[in-house]
Amino acid sequence: MKRMKELNETLFKAICLCFSACMLVLSLLTTIDAAAQREQQDRLQREIQALSAENESLRSRVEAELSLEEIERYAREELGMQPCGPGQIVYLQAPLS
Repeated sequence: MKRMKELNETLFKAICLCFSACMLVLSLLTTIDAAAQREQQDRLQREIQALSAENESLRSRVEAELSLEEIERYAREELGMQPCGPGQIVYLQAPLS
């Protein structure tokens, strides 16, 4: 009987030890995964900042290089367009609902 009790206690300790080891491994894996997620989030945040800066730079270039006068000149000289006359403009009134 005493031998059976010692065996049960040893088995219980072994099961508790295995459970604790599994929980430790699970905790470590979760920590590693969370660190990887944070790393990816930081990388994506830096990429967003770089793309935002590039976007702003490109917007500034477009605004600096493309003016209404330049568009009008191109339309007249390159495309042969001319301003519309008063009879060519038609105004439509949308019905109110």
